[in-house]
Amino acid sequence: MLIDFDGYILVGAVLLWGFLVLLFKFKFKKSFTYLFFFSIFYVYLCKVLDYTQFPIILNEDMKRDIGRNVWRDANFIPFYLHAFALKTSFLNILLTIPFGFGLPFIAKVNWKKISILGVLLGVLIEMLQLTIALIVGFTLRYVDINDVIFNFCGVIIGYGIFKVFMIVFRFLVHKMSIKLNTFLKYIYEIK
Repeated sequence: MLIDFDGYILVGAVLLWGFLVLLFKFKFKKSFTYLFFFSIFYVYLCKVLDYTQFPIILNEDMKRDIGRNVWRDANFIPFYLHAFALKTSFLNILLTIPFGFGLPFIAKVNWKKISILGVLLGVLIEMLQLTIALIVGFTLRYVDINDVIFNFCGVIIGYGIFKVFMIVFRFLVHKMSIKLNTFLKYIYEIK
């Protein structure tokens, strides 16, 4: 048996998104612009979950053919890099740049908060991989402390890009005397 993100899990994610959108709109009185950015961020998080946690294989034959040993293949030593580490390190950074860039559009963050959230994101991804691997008895993924480090780096880079974007955006608004519609005003007022 194979559990993938499509099917019931995707339906559950869509239902959760719908519930959250209704909650934000009617209970917390969030704007449609906020809901737009929230929806983009939610889809991004679903793709991260899909990419980092799925598929989950529950078939004994498949485990024997393609599975890895949970503890033997795990790496808990920082900066101990495997042969394919350069590519995976780069991919882990790319994976989390949108987190650092996108989160300020839906939540108030600063460098300290984004740093803490960057570490927590990396730890959460790896802990979920380890937990699933321990429950199932093997893994298709490598549980690696370096992934936490590079996920953190991606979040910080993404937030840095966001800060530069905001400086350039505000400069252009003032320089070109751009009239702000609801969408642009929402972006302009992000702190």
